[in-house]
Amino acid sequence: MMMIAAELTALKPILAAYNVTLETDGTQITKVNAHEAQLDAVDYMSDQLIKVILEIIGADVRAALFKKNARLM
Repeated sequence: MMMIAAELTALKPILAAYNVTLETDGTQITKVNAHEAQLDAVDYMSDQLIKVILEIIGADVRAALFKKNARLM
């Protein structure tokens, strides 16, 4: 089942508990944390959308680890 606006609204505070912020316009996700995004929640099932959001956050985590490791060398 694809997501609707109410489900996206319900997901926002859950993600906020993990320090992930979404900016939305209806079913459109326009930002994930500081990253520009063009995701329409209706195109995804909830588990798929969560995976996409976590991929975006994962890129930040990998970059932070790379920078930290570079300073240690």
